[in-house]
Amino acid sequence: MAKKLNVVGIVFFALIIVGLILAVVGMCVPIITMTPPIGESESVGLSHEIWDTLAKLKEAADKLNQDATIPTKTFTVIAFVVTLVGAGILAVNGILGLLGKDIKILGLVGGAVAIVGGILVLVAGLVLAGQFNDYGKAAGLKYSAGIGIWLGAIGGILAGAAGLLGALKVGQK
Repeated sequence: MAKKLNVVGIVFFALIIVGLILAVVGMCVPIITMTPPIGESESVGLSHEIWDTLAKLKEAADKLNQDATIPTKTFTVIAFVVTLVGAGILAVNGILGLLGKDIKILGLVGGAVAIVGGILVLVAGLVLAGQFNDYGKAAGLKYSAGIGIWLGAIGGILAGAAGLLGALKVGQK
């Protein structure tokens, strides 16, 4: 006799994949948006040349024994990696679930890690925007979290919630 498809499980798996894709896209698009008083706004991604310039400024300040707080992307990258690891665990668990192997602990751990990662992405982006705002005040520049931060946070939280609900068998028989 053929096994019945678990429609709710498939929906949760689809949501996990959507969350994973959102987190990956969030990491690839701009994470900070700079708005000058006059003119067009500019976006800064994780691979933008501004990070090299800031690293050189920090190195110069260190050589002069100056205590300078320069915005860095390290916390943001770590937050995205945590999100991707959690969503990746959920994707693997979802594939195993579709194959008939149910490992509840993977869903619980992956869901928790993905949600924490999504929250960390949001916090990291807001902190980074605040650090940039401290430097841009004199020039009248305003910085805000870019689309990448919002996509990463939504992706992590969506994947994590779907993974947790799937692991807890919410709506499933």
